[in-house]
Amino acid sequence: MKKYLYQVLGWIFNSYYRIRNYIMSGEFDKKHIIFQKEGSQYRIMIKSHGVFTIEKLKIIEAFKNKKSEKQYIKFALEQALGGCNYIVINKGKYYVQFWTSRGHLDYNFPMIRRSGNRPYYYQMIGLLAEMDFVRDSFVPSSIPTFTGVTKNFTYKVDKNDELSRITGYFCKRVDQATEFTLRMFNEIYKIKKGKLKIEVG
Repeated sequence: MKKYLYQVLGWIFNSYYRIRNYIMSGEFDKKHIIFQKEGSQYRIMIKSHGVFTIEKLKIIEAFKNKKSEKQYIKFALEQALGGCNYIVINKGKYYVQFWTSRGHLDYNFPMIRRSGNRPYYYQMIGLLAEMDFVRDSFVPSSIPTFTGVTKNFTYKVDKNDELSRITGYFCKRVDQATEFTLRMFNEIYKIKKGKLKIEVG
């Protein structure tokens, strides 16, 4: 009986680590299938995630000086949703970052000491509240509506010793994420001047 119990426990632990490894590294090792039209012919290409993100960044950079800051951020967010895992928008020493790997914009606000974000915690929560976000613990139901979008905009606070963070769920609302990003730089971090630098991965 013990032998079978150990086998079952071994299988459970093995499965756990395989799933964990996939989640932690699988997204960064994934391949992208690209369809390209060349004249009257179509070509299928398989690209590594590294090559894919370098090409995405070139497309974003090429757009940089053509439009306003708002249009540039919106374009970059749209591009990141098309296969990237994350996007970081920097201005000076400050940044706004989103996880994008599931086709959704999940704002990530780390509160570890070296991030420099702790003094802005309450202001950032206030900005989310102004934009109709509520903490997920106050939402009675997470069942989506018929439109496929949850009724409430939500954020989550995770506090632990290693990495405390706030996650704001923007789903696919690129316009709202663009407005939020601009307001973070202008109203919270109070950076009026400075060039934007964008990273994707």
